[in-house]
Amino acid sequence: MNKTSSIRGISAAVVALGLSSCLEINETVNLKKDGSGTIVEETILGAQASAMIQMAALQGGENAAPDMFGEDAAKKRAEKFGKGVTVAKVEKINQDGRTGSRVTFTFTDINTVTLDMGDGASSLSAMSPEAANAAEEKVGDTKPITFEYKDGQLTILNPQPKKEDIAAAKDAAAKADTPAGEAVPEAGAEAAQMQAMAMQMMKDMKMSAKIVIEPGIAKTDATYHDDKTITLMEMDMGKLMANPEMMKQMQNLNLQDPAALEEKLKGLEGIKGERKEKVTATVK
Repeated sequence: MNKTSSIRGISAAVVALGLSSCLEINETVNLKKDGSGTIVEETILGAQASAMIQMAALQGGENAAPDMFGEDAAKKRAEKFGKGVTVAKVEKINQDGRTGSRVTFTFTDINTVTLDMGDGASSLSAMSPEAANAAEEKVGDTKPITFEYKDGQLTILNPQPKKEDIAAAKDAAAKADTPAGEAVPEAGAEAAQMQAMAMQMMKDMKMSAKIVIEPGIAKTDATYHDDKTITLMEMDMGKLMANPEMMKQMQNLNLQDPAALEEKLKGLEGIKGERKEKVTATVK
């Protein structure tokens, strides 16, 4: 999962929830030597978001949205992970006002598994059809990570946005943001204040995607790894915002331009993103 995809995933989550705070999504693929394994997806909403959802559910009656952390939602999510992925266990999380779930999925062959953080964020939009459409628009142009595994050799295929797609997305965004005949407004004190408020509300957001090879890793060319784990993406907004230069770095950030994004976020603590299109690992 590249840095662009990770931030797109966060953007989708914000739209899907209609909130800008307190979202944590962690996905871990656990691979056994025979190619089977599990996917553990942990999704947690902060106290404010949880309270708003619970209030909406109480007031919704027959029109209330389905349980976003229930068995049915987990089964639909399993379909997104690929053929042969099934739900093994759903654990509800309710601690200190924070709610969510920890779902364990199983697969028999990692070659059929796909991984897309955007799907995880968009799946939270069940409570709002309008937000679902917006979230889909935000992340619909991303391609999922796929896997190839044979004879103890794992290849992680990590698609990167094409230059022509980036250019098209930038043009579309510019047209959508500025109606024909209207001038582009200059960023002023009010815009800066709004951005500062939005960033403050996002400070508790965390997202990660990791591959854990249970027998251990003999060798790998992954950028971020240890003896058993390859980190494809990791973002902690709290750590990012602890840097006094964070707000300056995030100004006018273009989520559709990976090169510019990479340059702006370079060296900042709190974000990791695999930039290689192909990562290999040999299982012990």
